[in-house]
Amino acid sequence: MTSEAEKRDSEAIRAHIDGLFQAFIRKDREAIRRGHTTDWRGFQVKSTHLVRGIDDYMKAADVSLATFRGTRHEILDIDIKIYGDMAVVFYLAMYWVHGNDDGEQSIRLRSVDVYRREGNRWNQCGSNICLLPEESAS
Repeated sequence: MTSEAEKRDSEAIRAHIDGLFQAFIRKDREAIRRGHTTDWRGFQVKSTHLVRGIDDYMKAADVSLATFRGTRHEILDIDIKIYGDMAVVFYLAMYWVHGNDDGEQSIRLRSVDVYRREGNRWNQCGSNICLLPEESAS
């Protein structure tokens, strides 16, 4: 059974994820930076190496901010498991961006995020986010 505290923590983590999507849409670099710990580890959408630390994370984030013009997002499915001051979050999402022809395109994402409680708030300390393969027509 989930306690009220776990429900509040899950809601805070979900709001944090939504806030990060919104920060990318607003192109709010500082909000993106604050949304990740200084010792962040993981893989971003097109990572070819293990990303280590916020400065390394922000190099790729800057490319994304310069390249994509996000318009909206939707979390399609999410599962949050809290383990004391750590949490593991699995989610599927749609992210809509303006394409080169100014038409809107959707990008399907899947992610495993790791969150750590810092004081009275949660912050992302790791992630593996990637593009979902297109579904086959079969």
